[in-house]
Amino acid sequence: MIKTLQRQVTPPRIKRRALSIPAEFDSDPVVWAAWLYYEEGMTQEEVADQLGVSRASVVNFLQEARDRNIVTIAVSSRHLQTIGLARELADAYGLTSCLVVPDDGGRLLVHERIGTAGARLLIERLKPDDVLGVSWGRTVQALSAALPEMKLPGVTVAQITGCSIGTTEFSPELCTSNIANRLGARCVNLHAPGIVSTAQIKRLFMQEPALVETFKIIQSSNKVLFGVGSVDDAGTAMRSGYMTPEKIAPYLARGAVGVVSGRFIDREGKPILGALDNQMIGLTLDEIAKVPERICIAGGSDKIDAVYAALNNNYATILVTDLATARALVPRATRSHRTGVSSRP
Repeated sequence: MIKTLQRQVTPPRIKRRALSIPAEFDSDPVVWAAWLYYEEGMTQEEVADQLGVSRASVVNFLQEARDRNIVTIAVSSRHLQTIGLARELADAYGLTSCLVVPDDGGRLLVHERIGTAGARLLIERLKPDDVLGVSWGRTVQALSAALPEMKLPGVTVAQITGCSIGTTEFSPELCTSNIANRLGARCVNLHAPGIVSTAQIKRLFMQEPALVETFKIIQSSNKVLFGVGSVDDAGTAMRSGYMTPEKIAPYLARGAVGVVSGRFIDREGKPILGALDNQMIGLTLDEIAKVPERICIAGGSDKIDAVYAALNNNYATILVTDLATARALVPRATRSHRTGVSSRP
């Protein structure tokens, strides 16, 4: 926000008790209160102590400052730009909500900026009895680190993909437990490998009573949080050890451009099924698509194709992305999205 303070010499409309007001404020407590609050960043309580008045008086002073145009408040052009683009993106892809993160001059990496913004959005969206399904990745991990500590004991945070042998930075169980710990929520980890060696072993795992009960909780999620991965050598799936080039090669040959919760999608967002799908333990794309509120946090120049694919097949109802990615996505929106028709078969 941009706040502009203008000197005024108009006396206050009502008579107030005499205060020791610095001369530069023209003996006007309204101007003095506005300066302390908007320019020096004091709280209303601190302003009240400085002026020797009640906090209610400070609230009245600040309102009068706005009424008399001593203070004018405007939205900066940078934020207007991102708000306008977010609304356009939401309309283009049929999203219920969208948040576009402005550039910060390179202070933070893209996934850190998106994760921080996603954390703010998440705490605004959570309700007391929510079951939040959580996937994994750099951006989800950044979100977990940016969350403030809260107490939401009625919320359940559930891991929707199995565990990996990768680094702690990208482990699914760490993303879930970090978010649950920050929120003071119940944590439900999925204690099974993300990928097992054969389809038969997966069937045996899925028959285990403990896993059956865990999946009942996971499948009851009314919100889900996920990132979108690329399929190049720098992608999270590759760096984490979750997958190998040999395992990914058949999917690439069939046109995979992105990964959502460990599952491959093509340029239109349609699932690409292969041998690995019969070995993966976790929610499928169809199951994710049935969750009422689906929060996608993703961006970066290397993920534009992947994020487009995820949006194109309506995997997300809410998107948090960066400015450059948003600018690239709007022109790509298909006519079916602009008319509100789903591309999901």
